[in-house]
Amino acid sequence: MTTPQSLVPQAVTTARKELFLLAARALADQRAQEPGDRLATLAATLAADDAWMGAFIGWARRRPALRRLALATAAEFLHTRLTAKLGTASESRRLAAQVLVRADDPGELLGFLMDRYGRSIPKPIKQAAGEAAERLYDEHALAIYDTPQAPMRFAEVIGFTHPKPVGKVQNDVFQYATLRLKRERPVPYSLPILGARAELHALPTAKRSRMLDRPDAADLFAQAAMDWQQVAVWLGGELTDKAWAAVLPAMSYRQRLARLRSFEAAGLNGEVADWLCADLAEEGSVVRGRALPLEVLAAYRAVVGSRYSWALERALDHALAQVPALDGRTLVLVDRSAPMVRTERGLTRADAAAAFAAALALRSPDVEVVEFGPATGRVEISGSLLESVERFRQPEGAQALTHAVRAYADGHDRVIVLTHPKAAVEAAEAVTVPGHEHVITEVNDGWFAAIPAIEQARTSTWPFQEENDVQARQ
Repeated sequence: MTTPQSLVPQAVTTARKELFLLAARALADQRAQEPGDRLATLAATLAADDAWMGAFIGWARRRPALRRLALATAAEFLHTRLTAKLGTASESRRLAAQVLVRADDPGELLGFLMDRYGRSIPKPIKQAAGEAAERLYDEHALAIYDTPQAPMRFAEVIGFTHPKPVGKVQNDVFQYATLRLKRERPVPYSLPILGARAELHALPTAKRSRMLDRPDAADLFAQAAMDWQQVAVWLGGELTDKAWAAVLPAMSYRQRLARLRSFEAAGLNGEVADWLCADLAEEGSVVRGRALPLEVLAAYRAVVGSRYSWALERALDHALAQVPALDGRTLVLVDRSAPMVRTERGLTRADAAAAFAAALALRSPDVEVVEFGPATGRVEISGSLLESVERFRQPEGAQALTHAVRAYADGHDRVIVLTHPKAAVEAAEAVTVPGHEHVITEVNDGWFAAIPAIEQARTSTWPFQEENDVQARQ
């Protein structure tokens, strides 16, 4: 049953806000994605708040940036409830099962709990992890997710939870996952992906580059579920144009964006480059790839004036449509002082701030953009994102934030300051819009989602229904 907000104890209300605020900030700040002692304390405070916590965990798990935080929250919450004997074992088991949606999730969840509490894992969690292994562990998962970097290898999860394989093929997956950790073993015939990979690795190093001349080279790597990084290791060096052409079909949209400079340096042939440009420019590809403006702009800046430029200009327009529109009147103050020339994530701070502000203004009619530095004034945002970014002054000299706030802040519902770390304290003191002030010193695409989420946390307006349905997408 959902408890009316007016009847929720103050400690619970405060903990809900803090936990959601932690998650909201983690959408943009990787440091906030790492779970810590505070997360455990909040989970303990909310141990009896099962409906809200179940909905929150499901919301977090559906967001790729929050995967680790969602699993850690579920682990702490369930461990606290089971230790305190709150609810039934079946309820805890069901929530644990629903949050385990990717093949590396069971090992992540168990590994987190073992690091925190040792190997004495509550039985319902252990059973849920074993059932998840039965549901998720197949040959493809073994090839992709069972790596030395994983918190727990598949064999460790299998040995700890004792899942029951369904059918001969999964039985072979379980056995091979366990046996190959002890010493090299022949791949069973029932596992063709791993068999194809073993055949490729059996080739002498000197002969491997010749495989790239085969017309079915891309199919060979796909059959072996080898990504571009594994192919680079297999070849023993930098990828050539032929190697990139072979791995491109299996790369994600965002991986292709990040490697454009490498493609240009390798000199992809015209036909392959034309195919890549068409894919980069296609609206459906941008949407499926979850590409956002700053990431696309960084790729554009990396290959300025190249054959990919026109495609990336189109991609920027499509990526802009993925930016949420803000309600109410918003003032965005953009720092154009000398410290903003520093480059981070492929863009200068100045470029990132200008593009972020322009994207918000192009998506929301009531966003006003003001630059502050040696000169302070409004910036016209119209046309394309690139055109708008070019209207900002070059960064130089000192900033005059206080003057900009006094001159332009007038009845706005929200003020966003895009600046550098050393100016953060001054910015926080200068801007006072309770609950709707945002000082951002490391501008990235994650803040598009983080800003509205932070405001929801401050006002206890949750973007989910309080019910125990946490089924998450991969």
